[in-house]
Amino acid sequence: MTEDKIKRKTLSIRISTNGFCFCGYTPTLPDSLQYYTYQTDKERTLAANFDRAIEETPFINKGESYAIKAIIESTEYTCLPNDFDNKQDYRQYYRLCFPKSDSNVELVANRLNAQGVTIIFPIEKNLYESIQELGEVTFYTPASIMAGFMYGHDTEENKYMLAYIHNHQVLFMSIKEKKIELINSFKSEHGHDILFYLLSIWKEQGFSQSEDTLYLCGDRGIEELLLTTGKFIKNIKRLNPNKIFSSNLLNKIEGIPFDLQALILCE
Repeated sequence: MTEDKIKRKTLSIRISTNGFCFCGYTPTLPDSLQYYTYQTDKERTLAANFDRAIEETPFINKGESYAIKAIIESTEYTCLPNDFDNKQDYRQYYRLCFPKSDSNVELVANRLNAQGVTIIFPIEKNLYESIQELGEVTFYTPASIMAGFMYGHDTEENKYMLAYIHNHQVLFMSIKEKKIELINSFKSEHGHDILFYLLSIWKEQGFSQSEDTLYLCGDRGIEELLLTTGKFIKNIKRLNPNKIFSSNLLNKIEGIPFDLQALILCE
């Protein structure tokens, strides 16, 4: 890594339809961490909301160049083996999985070599262009971050399921022999919907109620979900950021998403 990149300010962004999170810091200055959230206006496009958020975020200067890490929340994941990872084919794969989706999107991908899978996901074109204006961008999705985190987390089990909940979005991942078997994401307003999706996927993936493990992570109603799910699944482990990321400044910020913490600290 060059000296210029070490000194350059890093801007980590989490983007969802409900709002944005911005985290700015300089790698050589551990105490330089700044955090800001922005609630989206449903009357505006996501790109227009983003442009307004950039203007309002106190530590972002449009004339300054940043090393940008952008998490794009999505329910439209297209997964394929790395052997078929060809950028020219992304749109074809995406349209096969989501034939009714908006065509006015840029498709980006995260290649997970350890798991042998590539995750393709969409970004609205206008939003994509607005983010690119800030500097050099690396795009991520919660699924790729959580997959990477779990791979490096040194879990005891070779077979387990992960449920990650943030705001009104829930992400499920099925892992067997360190490889991703399934990724699925839903929008959910109520805890009983999450429980229904969770138990349905658990059964469909052939997990045992008494022998296999469920990892739970998130913010909304996680304690209640732990109690309810425990009636159906014996082995449940919570990924608690207060314990996993206990010795850093991020943990002192209330409400910061788990995947954003994992991206900044583990990437």
